[in-house]
Amino acid sequence: MRKLLTLCIFSIFLSFSSCNQEDTSPILVSTEDLLFVGGDKVRISGRLLTNREVLATDHGFLFSTEPSFSGAQTLSLGEKNGPGRFIGESAGFKIGQTYFAKAFAEVNGQRIEGDVVELKTLTPFVNNFSPRYASAGSQMVIEGRNFPEGTKVFFGTQEAQVIQNLFESRLTLRIPAASGQVVVPVRIVIQDQEIILPQPFEYQAGKFTKITEFPGGSRIYDNTFFYNSSGFHVGLGRLRLADPYPLFQRYDPAGNTWAEVSFPGAPRRFAFSSPTYLGGGALETSRDVFQFDRSFWKIQGSTFERLPDLPFNTREAMAVDWKGKLYLFGGRDGAGSVVREYNPTTGNWTLKRNAPFDMSGTTATFSFGDRVFVFSSSGAIWEYLPQEDEWRRDSTYPGSTGEGYPFAQVIGNKAYMGLYRRTQEIWELNLETGIWKSKNQIIGLPQSINMGSFVFGEAIYILRAAEESVNGALPMELFKFEPDAI
Repeated sequence: MRKLLTLCIFSIFLSFSSCNQEDTSPILVSTEDLLFVGGDKVRISGRLLTNREVLATDHGFLFSTEPSFSGAQTLSLGEKNGPGRFIGESAGFKIGQTYFAKAFAEVNGQRIEGDVVELKTLTPFVNNFSPRYASAGSQMVIEGRNFPEGTKVFFGTQEAQVIQNLFESRLTLRIPAASGQVVVPVRIVIQDQEIILPQPFEYQAGKFTKITEFPGGSRIYDNTFFYNSSGFHVGLGRLRLADPYPLFQRYDPAGNTWAEVSFPGAPRRFAFSSPTYLGGGALETSRDVFQFDRSFWKIQGSTFERLPDLPFNTREAMAVDWKGKLYLFGGRDGAGSVVREYNPTTGNWTLKRNAPFDMSGTTATFSFGDRVFVFSSSGAIWEYLPQEDEWRRDSTYPGSTGEGYPFAQVIGNKAYMGLYRRTQEIWELNLETGIWKSKNQIIGLPQSINMGSFVFGEAIYILRAAEESVNGALPMELFKFEPDAI
C-alpha cells in the first residue's frame, strides 16, 4: 500500500512537471518493502523516483530504536547513478527489538528521506534437537528458527563447536567432551539471551579401569566362574595350549587381592556354575570325544560339598539360581533347548518346557524379579517364567553378536550385556521400560574374550583373556566397569 501510494503521488508530480521544464521534475525517495527480518539481520528495499537524470552521491537506509532516529545506524550503499530500486542488508540488530527504518538519498547536497517503517526483529525458537543421547565428538542438529551468526551452544559449561548454521534455522554442531557430568542441560546463547532446551542431553557413559591381572600370568579357557560373599572365583578349564587347570583363584574386590582355592573334584572343562552350585563338564580325550563328569557340588563360600551325581551328562549349560532352586538351560550334545530344574528340598531334577531355541555357553542368561532372561545365538532375548513354565519373546540385542560368548549382569533395574567375541560393544537395557542405550567400548586388547564377570557395588568387574590364537605373554586382565561414569 505504501509503495502504491508513493507511486500515485509521484505520477501526479510527473504529470504536473511535464507541463514545465524537465529539470524541475521532483526527486523522491520511497521506503518500499521489508524483504527479510530475522533475529539480527534485516533486508529492505527502497526506490529513487524521478523522470530525469539524477546522480545520488550516497543512498541507503537509516535504522534506529527511536522514531526520532536519534543515534541512528546508517547503511550506506554509496553512489547511485539514475533512478530505480535499491536493496540493502544490515546485521548486528538485537533480537526481539523494535526498530524504525527509512530510505535516503543524497542529491545535490541535500538529503531526501522516505517514509518511516516499523519492524521488530524476531526471537529465536527451538523446535527439536537430535540426538539426545550420544558420545562426545558426535554431531547434533538443533532445528528451529532465527539463529543469527554468532549463536553459541553449551553442554553444561562446555562450549560446542558450531559446524554449520543453515538458513539461521538448522544448527549442526559437534558435541564437546564431558566435564564429568553424564546428564547436562543444553543452552543456546544468542547475544544477551539464553535458551535452555526443554530436555537435557545425556552423554554415552561407561568408564573402564584395569584393576589387576590373573595370578601367575596364566591364561585359562573353557573355565568356570562364580561370585558369592567370599569373592569372585575363576578356575577349572585348561591352561592355554596345555593341561587342565585343577583349581580356582579367588579375587576379593574389597581388598584387591587374589588367593588360591583348591577344588576337591576332578579337573574338567565346560562345567556349569551359579553362586551356589557347580557341576557337570567333561574332558576331551581326543578330538571331539569327551569323558563326562556327572559330579554335582553345593558351593558354600569357597568350599564345596558334594551332592548326589547328576542323572545326565551336561556340557556348557547355563545355570541360574532362582528362589532357592537351580535352573539349567541348554548345553551341547543335543541338550540345546532343554530346561532342567533342581529342587534342593527333594533333591530331584525335573524337565521343564523346552525353549523355542538352542542355548549354550555361547549365549548368556540372567534373572530379574520373577523372570529369567536368556539370549539366543541370533541376539533375540527371551523371558522364561519359572512359575508358569512359559517362554515369551522380550527384545532383541541391538549390537553385534560377533562369535558368541557375551557377558550379562544386572544392577538395579538395568541389565548390562555385550562384549561378544570379536566385538567391544556394551549395551544397557532398562528392564522396566525396555529402552536400550549403548555404552562406551571396553579398553584393552580387542582380540579378547570374557572369562567371567560379577557385580560389586555399582560396578561390574569383567575378566578378559586374549584369544588362544594370540601369542605372547598376555595375562588375563580384570577390568572395572562403571556404567554411569565418564
